[in-house]
Amino acid sequence: MEKNEMKVFYTLTIQNPEQHHVKVSMRGAYCGQGKSMTVFMPSWCPGSYLMREYSRHIRAFRALDEKGDYLTYEQVDKAAYEITWPSETALDEREFEVTYEVFCHEISVRTSYVDITHAFLHLPTLLMGVEGVPLVAPELRLNFPGLWSKVSTGLEDISPSREIFLYRAQSFDQLLDCPIEIGCHETDGMMVKDIPHELAFYGQMLPHQHPMKKDIETIVTTVAKTMGEIPYNRYVFITHLMSGIYGGLEHQNSTVLHFDGARLVERKSYIKWLSLVSHEYFHTWNVKRIRPKELGPFDYRREAYTRLLWLAEGLTSFMDELFVLRSGLITLEEYLELQKNNIKSYMNTPGRRFHSLEDSSFNAWIKLYRPDENTANSSISYYLKGGIAFFILNVFLKEKGKGIDDFLHLLWARYKKNPQIGIQDTDVYAMIESLAGKDVREKFEIFIVTTEELPLQSALQRMGLEWVEDRSENAYFGIKTKGEGERLFVSSVVLDGPAFKAGLNAGDEVLFVNGLRVLKSDWEDLGKNLLPNQSYELIVSRIGRPVSLNITLEKTPAEIKEIKIVDREKALKFLS
Repeated sequence: MEKNEMKVFYTLTIQNPEQHHVKVSMRGAYCGQGKSMTVFMPSWCPGSYLMREYSRHIRAFRALDEKGDYLTYEQVDKAAYEITWPSETALDEREFEVTYEVFCHEISVRTSYVDITHAFLHLPTLLMGVEGVPLVAPELRLNFPGLWSKVSTGLEDISPSREIFLYRAQSFDQLLDCPIEIGCHETDGMMVKDIPHELAFYGQMLPHQHPMKKDIETIVTTVAKTMGEIPYNRYVFITHLMSGIYGGLEHQNSTVLHFDGARLVERKSYIKWLSLVSHEYFHTWNVKRIRPKELGPFDYRREAYTRLLWLAEGLTSFMDELFVLRSGLITLEEYLELQKNNIKSYMNTPGRRFHSLEDSSFNAWIKLYRPDENTANSSISYYLKGGIAFFILNVFLKEKGKGIDDFLHLLWARYKKNPQIGIQDTDVYAMIESLAGKDVREKFEIFIVTTEELPLQSALQRMGLEWVEDRSENAYFGIKTKGEGERLFVSSVVLDGPAFKAGLNAGDEVLFVNGLRVLKSDWEDLGKNLLPNQSYELIVSRIGRPVSLNITLEKTPAEIKEIKIVDREKALKFLS
């Protein structure tokens, strides 16, 4: 090892899974200067841009020397501990073992969860690093109940026997990037271009006719063909199937997917599942390798601000559904239905008038992952608008005789030339200009740095498609509601809508409209009988007090109803 590099051995032990704790041991020999060393728990994880403060689940922290005697330590911030050796300890005798326990009972792709049926270990929630010292080839041993028979992870297996579960990574970053599923889950596999791909499924699903394994293989093949190669030696899909869950998180040679197993029967939900698989798998190239320069190497204790998440997630959000279409797993009509829903969501987000894609990316740490009643009024998702921006860019590129694939190939070639250097916005703009000229580059840059409206209708027309609007005569409140039993509450108020102008607040309970009692079950039918351009008296309960408001309803705003195919051959050419 080089000077100031350390070898660290971790052990994770699950003794009583019903108590949801994991015992952690971290052993090594400190190689830094001085008589003290600082160990830290990550506060966030790559791919999920929010300070999640994983250290809040630590208990029973201890530091021991090579003889098993306690070392002095002091917690120096929310997630770091400074450990001090006695003054007489020689610099080459600073062996240590740090032990602690972590509570693991939060279901998500970015947290750890342990119960009597299985363990999902998201390692940023469990493993501490050493401040200022690179860890070389860290090893991880797993101890868990004997009734559990399987381990699924992207880590290199170096177990000397079947009774020992021992794994190795090249670095601390790579170690944290490899989630682990332990239990009696179902496993399967497939070979794509002679490379093994493991499928691990935990949970239940209703019987359905969809060939999930075959479809995943088709997506993998399509993405790999587009990118020209597969950049790993092995890949693992870890899927959790539980009621009401949805999400995914990318890793260098694996991904974790959450989906409601009861909904896979439905065609629309299955398409959503396929898009999720495609999205997280494409991240293998875009983000895990082609990355904004701020996203690696990582400082796990501080925010990694970047203005380029529109590339990391927006491009991926465009490609995920396109890959599913190109795989032959959905029809053109189904693909356009997905685009219609994307456009409708974009048009129903007033925050697009205030938040550019650059702003949305930079403020991910305080906005996207912390939605509230006003989020849609003040910001726009870089996933949503970013995906639409690349949809339009593809139109521009096709008209210049190129396409989004040419852009992807430039991104990948740049990465391969120097994998250690992340990308910047100027690099992206230069690639676009090299493909399609200065005019396209300038138009696309406006999409990113300003809040100007995207030329959606024009882009669709140029593809041989038609934007069809729904012009309803129904009255429009401009609110979203939620029910608690038969009680009806306002959950959010749309900027500049009738309710906004009347002073209705999120949290208000709607009691009466023109003296008529309103219950949750009445709301939909009542709305059909109210008239636009008519004033009504509302009585609401606000923080326990009755409030009277006058509201003048408006006509429901026109929104996209359908993307109609005018020239099928032309549309498919733009999407090929």
